[in-house]
Amino acid sequence: MRGIVIVLAAVLIAGALLAGMLASQRRALFDPALSRDDYPCSWPGADHSGPLDPEFDSWFGGPLRRADEPSLFRKSNARTSATTIRFTFLPSSSAPIVVRIDDVYGPQPRLTAFRDEGQVKPSAGSKQTRVLASSEVAPLRAALASTDILTLEPDSCLSGPDGVIYLIEVAGPDGYRFINRWGVTEGPVYDLANQMYLLTGWANGPQGPDRQDARLRN
Repeated sequence: MRGIVIVLAAVLIAGALLAGMLASQRRALFDPALSRDDYPCSWPGADHSGPLDPEFDSWFGGPLRRADEPSLFRKSNARTSATTIRFTFLPSSSAPIVVRIDDVYGPQPRLTAFRDEGQVKPSAGSKQTRVLASSEVAPLRAALASTDILTLEPDSCLSGPDGVIYLIEVAGPDGYRFINRWGVTEGPVYDLANQMYLLTGWANGPQGPDRQDARLRN
């Protein structure tokens, strides 16, 4: 009898561990390989590579979960024919923003944008959704076609003293791309982030990615 009890207990423990592992995988927003594989470090003078810090999912994923944003990594596994691109901006001294465009190359691309102002759920003033006109999305399509942004690798050095993170994710027929950069003020990630943010119509002040450029502030 004691042996049966021990076996049943082992089965229950194994089941609980498996359920926990599966639940964790369902909650994960990003590709688990990002915390296993080696990626270059962009810090000046760095000559090493490594995986992203295991805590990056909770750090980068916090505002996405608060906005009920989907996992683009899991979406890419569904073999969708539409392309979705998402920009997540994580500044050190102001609230994060999330800008997602679904069906970028389709007839009716759709914008979803969220300003994380500390609410449990987005309010009317902090979230917007709308269909984009072809003229609005044309510069974004041109940038994706004319730059090498979709070939860039993740950066294993997540942040520095400023703590400003730019994260671009893409999911579509060609799979999933995760491109993170810290403190950039130029280049394809910076330019694409600003193009996406300007589609929201929100003031480009401390919360906007080009917050240092007075010409773009409302």
